[in-house]
Amino acid sequence: MRFRLVHKLTSYLLAGVALATLASSETASWLSLAILLAAAIFSWFVEPDTRLGALFDRAVPLLNVAAVVLFALAVLQVARSFPEIDLSPFLDFVLFLLGYKLCQRRGNRDYLQIYILSFLVMLAAAWQATGAVFIVGFFLYVLLATWTLILFHLRREIEENYLVRHTGDASGARVTVTRVLNSRRVVGGPFFLFTGLVAVLVFGGAALVFASVPRVGLGFILGGVRRQSGVAGFSDEVKLGMHGVLSLDNQTVVLRARVPRITALPSDDARDNAIASLYWRGTVYDTYEDGEWVRSRDERTRTRLLRYHSPSNDARTYVLSSPQAAGLRPGLKAAIAGAIEQDIEVVALVHAVAFALDQPLAVEMPAPPIGAFTAVDVEARWSDELGLRMFRVSPFDAADRRSAMPEFSGARYRAYSRTSGLRPGAGAPESQLQPGAMAPYLRTARSLSPRVRELAVRLTRDKPDAGAKIDAVVKWLQATHKYTTDLKRDESIPDPLEDFLFHQSAGHCEYFASAAAMLLRLGGVPTRYVNGFLGGEWNSLRQSLTVRDNRAHSWVEAYLGSMGWARVDATPAASRAARMTRFRQVLDAVETFWNRWVIEYSASQQLLLARQLSREFSWLQPHFSPRAKHNRLSKSQVLAITALSVALVVGFALRKLPRRRTSTSGLRRGRRGEPPIFHVYQKTLDRLAARGFARHPEETPHEYLARVRKQGVAAADSLARLTDCYAEARYGDLEVPSEVVLQMRSEAASIGRDT
Repeated sequence: MRFRLVHKLTSYLLAGVALATLASSETASWLSLAILLAAAIFSWFVEPDTRLGALFDRAVPLLNVAAVVLFALAVLQVARSFPEIDLSPFLDFVLFLLGYKLCQRRGNRDYLQIYILSFLVMLAAAWQATGAVFIVGFFLYVLLATWTLILFHLRREIEENYLVRHTGDASGARVTVTRVLNSRRVVGGPFFLFTGLVAVLVFGGAALVFASVPRVGLGFILGGVRRQSGVAGFSDEVKLGMHGVLSLDNQTVVLRARVPRITALPSDDARDNAIASLYWRGTVYDTYEDGEWVRSRDERTRTRLLRYHSPSNDARTYVLSSPQAAGLRPGLKAAIAGAIEQDIEVVALVHAVAFALDQPLAVEMPAPPIGAFTAVDVEARWSDELGLRMFRVSPFDAADRRSAMPEFSGARYRAYSRTSGLRPGAGAPESQLQPGAMAPYLRTARSLSPRVRELAVRLTRDKPDAGAKIDAVVKWLQATHKYTTDLKRDESIPDPLEDFLFHQSAGHCEYFASAAAMLLRLGGVPTRYVNGFLGGEWNSLRQSLTVRDNRAHSWVEAYLGSMGWARVDATPAASRAARMTRFRQVLDAVETFWNRWVIEYSASQQLLLARQLSREFSWLQPHFSPRAKHNRLSKSQVLAITALSVALVVGFALRKLPRRRTSTSGLRRGRRGEPPIFHVYQKTLDRLAARGFARHPEETPHEYLARVRKQGVAAADSLARLTDCYAEARYGDLEVPSEVVLQMRSEAASIGRDT
């Protein structure tokens, strides 16, 4: 491939990899990326000597004005976003400049600006990227940057230093440069092979520096996940239609979990059935009005926690306690006996919600990692809902003073749950409940008309108990309404729930759960509304579950008297059994590694890595025995030391050997198969070297010509013609005619003869 085309191709690939990596991070708008992609495709055909190039040159003044205007608008938009600064307008400006410079490739300065802009795009992608795609993109960028910058240096040397500067005829210089740039012999396969190995070494060295340099940045201070995604449905107020859409659109990972009971299942089918019925409980609400669920924050619904401290690993365990057991302190083992254990990692949620499988019993929070200035703890909310709170800790403060932080950047913890619908400690008969304890869960909405009450009475009338009422309401909803994500709305009806019950025939889980909650309350059954996730995807490589935002779901918890709270799901759509392909499993595993060991890499992970490496290389350390009088090295240590000593001795001896002398010209002899003009030029150099005009190894042919011409070598014009022929054959890949070779051979005999 011609040198000019290779350099152009690697430059475009460098910008393309940066653009693709930015697209994977979802930082820039798709409109900006699409416009830049179209401009890049168009710019490939915009060359200085083409018609498109001439047309573009005429539009350059207008584009310069547009660049100034865009920069001013970006500054204005960023200033308006203060104090929460949004730098996306500057990113759009950088993308505009990149497309502009790709179309304006006229010289080395333009190419250098393209490289700088592509690096800025890569930096923007690095700030928001957390997935495995960024790892691939970053490696390709390092590889392409190595190739591109070396080729850029060669091109600049060819155009500015090598031929143009040392040729007397300027027009001839331009012709020669064009021939060299179009040559297929400047770079080849060995060039890409060895420079690619250099790029791999650079990548490995960067990883080593990243792992070894003490962490004093964001990971050290915050100690958590950097990226935060706003997932609807987990704030203090939830409007109908904003959560609970089971689709394939949003692939954002919100949490990962290891469930030993799921891992131990004997077959994939059994595992799929079990995963499809996993309800990841999140936020709970007790008050509905005008299409919106909120928390009443009634103290009668406050979550009660009993705290236990583990002296072995300094972990904190919180056990949920019912109002009737508030004065009791059962043992921790008795509280979580037979529970389902889950190791949960909250990945991409700004809402500090402690997720767990429905019917949570206890939550265990690990101790703050060594070297971290922050940690996460559990806080009690309402209706058995648990929250998470990030606080600052000082490793040097024995009193463990804590300062709460408004930010939340993810957490890892262990949860214990039951999925049977029975809650230990809540089994007291309904008559023994405190007066008014269930009042918040029986409150109905004033925005609903009397016909909703009439429907509830008709469905629950003559039903002997709460279970029968639940069965009647769920069957009626599933018989009269279907599941859909394409919601319809009659604006003439103020309350969207009433519109769903009497005028719409389909809705998603939020509407089914809200309708079941209100109808059961009107029928005398206490209920509360729950938002969370349903199911997940199994990753056999990591033996864990991945839960994405598209698994969002809503359901109801109903109070069954002595049986406690039980989950009620009125949505007719069943959860899909999701299996990851092998490729997606690999991506998910790599993304998990990237999040933990790159995004969240902190002093605690660095210390853990150092300890692991110390254990792995413990064979390098001498084993000292306090009882032995003379400690001796092991055999492996003796062999390692001996091999290192031999290598040092051999290296020192090789440095002392006399170096092989090269030819007096400083150049290697021509090999077989080379053009005849090479032999003529080489013999001429050998003859001139014998007369005191040796060519230095660092000199180019034309630099050597200029020097010996000043020293008064005989037949300098003949040497100049021979040098031009040699350069055209060597660097321009041109074949010198045989008659020209014969003429140069005859003229070469007179070069330097009478000097």
